[in-house]
Amino acid sequence: MLSFPPFRHVNWILDLPRPEYDLATSNMLPDWSAFLEPPDPLDMMRCGNPKGDPGLIRYLEEDYRVTKDRVLITNGTSEANHLAYLSLLKKGATVLIEKPIYTPLLEIPKAMGCRISFVNRRPDDYRVDLRELKQKAELGADLLVLQNHNNPSGKALQEHELRDIVKVCSDNDIPILCDEVYRDYALSPGEGERLMNPIPSIVSLYDKGIATSSVTKVYGATGLVTGWMIGAKRVVQRARSIKIMTDPMISNYGNRLALQALKARDHVLPEAFSALREKLRLVSSWARGRKDVHWSAPDACAIGFLRYDHRLSSLDFCRRLYHDHGTRAVPGAFFHAERGLRIGLTAPYEEIRGGLERIDALLDEIAHESDHM
Repeated sequence: MLSFPPFRHVNWILDLPRPEYDLATSNMLPDWSAFLEPPDPLDMMRCGNPKGDPGLIRYLEEDYRVTKDRVLITNGTSEANHLAYLSLLKKGATVLIEKPIYTPLLEIPKAMGCRISFVNRRPDDYRVDLRELKQKAELGADLLVLQNHNNPSGKALQEHELRDIVKVCSDNDIPILCDEVYRDYALSPGEGERLMNPIPSIVSLYDKGIATSSVTKVYGATGLVTGWMIGAKRVVQRARSIKIMTDPMISNYGNRLALQALKARDHVLPEAFSALREKLRLVSSWARGRKDVHWSAPDACAIGFLRYDHRLSSLDFCRRLYHDHGTRAVPGAFFHAERGLRIGLTAPYEEIRGGLERIDALLDEIAHESDHM
């Protein structure tokens, strides 16, 4: 029987009432209203094509520069990751996983009976420790799991770093699963009015790379439940056969709206990114004013990790922040990273400013308590 621990991260957000200042969320909310067609109620009710919307598949073929037999439409990134694990692993497999890490990427292979070995991303730059990766890869592994950008640090792996990682894995015949749901935060102006992504997908660099993503996070379209998995033909074929057996349906309506959003991103995202940059500057300026915190500024991402120098556990810190100061952030413990908290930058500017003031107040309280111990 598969056994999973409580998903504390999601429970922390869903089970508690919204506080005055909420710095826990990671989805932007761009305004797509001018670019989406009005919904057809009957279309919403109809069964979707189990293979996914053909237009969305064609878009992903072009975006990732792959053939359609390498594209699998899924019900979000979470299903894509789950299918990737089921397609690649069996009990007793050795999985190398970066740390800190988004909980399900660790707990699913652990529940499957896999052996877990961490490859660290250490503060403050949160780069993958290439020497550690090489040492562990040479001992043998069945899969390396990465996130780009990393959750909770918001740090991205640039192309030269990805190529170094691919070289290690290729030399040791290790596939790479990369959750790229945050990768489009790197989109930036390219030719004309188009946004270009300077960070390549893992599938463009490695024939044993598997990429997963969706229209959450950057696109803020969680309710569409539309994601995808891109990989080698044999892996995608195996994942497709598992999906048909376990959850064959796809939201026809969700796929179509997702495609509209993806096609309109050049028009909508620049304004959202501009607002995000202002909030990133706010947090960086605030952190420079304190001697007891370390803010690892994310790479244009809407999440970042704040470490503090006090002994209080991250769970106790965030509990006090929530109950005593009306502010929610996500404890670092939920990502296997202690004495820190993940700060989300998707709330309005003034809400983030207010939340930082409450963090200020709590840090001052803790410092005062330490002085009187």
